[in-house]
Amino acid sequence: MNQKLKSMDIIKGLGIIMIIIVHNRHFIMQDMSGLRPLMNYGQMGCQLFFFVSGFALCYSWEHLSESNRRRRRAPKLLRFVLRRYLRLAPGFLLFMIIHFGLNILLINVLSFPPGFIMNRELPGILTNVFFLHGLFPDYINSVFPGGWYIGTAFLLYLAFPFLYGIVRRLRRIHPLCMPILPIALLILNVFLLGRISDMSDNELYLDNNTFLYFFFTNHLPCFCLGILLFFQEKKNARFCARFPLAVSALLFAVTTGFCVYWFMNPTSDRTYALLPSLVGLSAYWLAVALLHIEVRLKTLRGKKQHSPHVNPLTEFLAQCGRNSYGMYLAHPLICWYGTKALNYFLTENNGTYNDLLLYGLLLVPSVFIVFVMGLYVEKLLTWIDHRLRRS
Repeated sequence: MNQKLKSMDIIKGLGIIMIIIVHNRHFIMQDMSGLRPLMNYGQMGCQLFFFVSGFALCYSWEHLSESNRRRRRAPKLLRFVLRRYLRLAPGFLLFMIIHFGLNILLINVLSFPPGFIMNRELPGILTNVFFLHGLFPDYINSVFPGGWYIGTAFLLYLAFPFLYGIVRRLRRIHPLCMPILPIALLILNVFLLGRISDMSDNELYLDNNTFLYFFFTNHLPCFCLGILLFFQEKKNARFCARFPLAVSALLFAVTTGFCVYWFMNPTSDRTYALLPSLVGLSAYWLAVALLHIEVRLKTLRGKKQHSPHVNPLTEFLAQCGRNSYGMYLAHPLICWYGTKALNYFLTENNGTYNDLLLYGLLLVPSVFIVFVMGLYVEKLLTWIDHRLRRS
């Protein structure tokens, strides 16, 4: 396996576990426990996915370029967009149908409040089917639990070829010019979100978990940092191997600490226009450190005849990363519907429970169950993907 992609799998594994951490407290945390704001930081796992996507898509784009050179194919951009859609759509549509069925069963048949009340309007469903819901405030996160991520990610995918081309041109000028792009995107994003808010008479406003927070331009700098790191590593540049591990680890710790503090103590609405990019920078330094370690381990493997010790934690994280899309699709069944049903039965006759204790008891089993579900979902999606490639 490409060791660089294995390092990225570890980051994605961290991301999906962070998302389970925040979503698993739905309907369980009854009070504003001091740990609740810290748990909410788990939502920043999405930024880890955006960063890794920027890095990994470069491989797909260059593979398409090589394939087009070898034989005549459909235009590269069209193939790239279609490939991204077909990779995401089958699982997303399958679970949308599942949520639709659960909503009908629980609301219309059993009169039971579901963990996620789905917007069943036709325009909302259609915009989600075609991954355009990231452009519509009413539908971006109301049809699929946590569905804003896919709506935003797909718009980032559409912007990817343009961003890739700019970074490549900047690299030709001088490698030190490449960071200009994420910085410029950050500045433009702050200005754009402010203008959108003003033009809507503040009906659209910037705050955590609002449409403007979810809007794809708010995550472009984070996404672009992944592309930047790819070019820094491109053609054996070995940027990460040369960069001191202690420095990258320290920068990761400092940026992460500042992100957590700023998330828990936002200073203004602009915090949410800057924080996703800062989390992306934190992910960038984590990736630099992991890639440095991978190079060192590869060197050790070359010197030793026997296999090196395998760290079970990193292997589990890498497995979570490889199955992260399946886990993302499956986790609402546990984190929304499951915790809602549990809360309902525990409080049905004025019952009470220690929310922090219950959360702690459920977290590890929830991660394990979602991991197993995600594993089988990924197997199904891989089978579908292979069938689509052959057709």
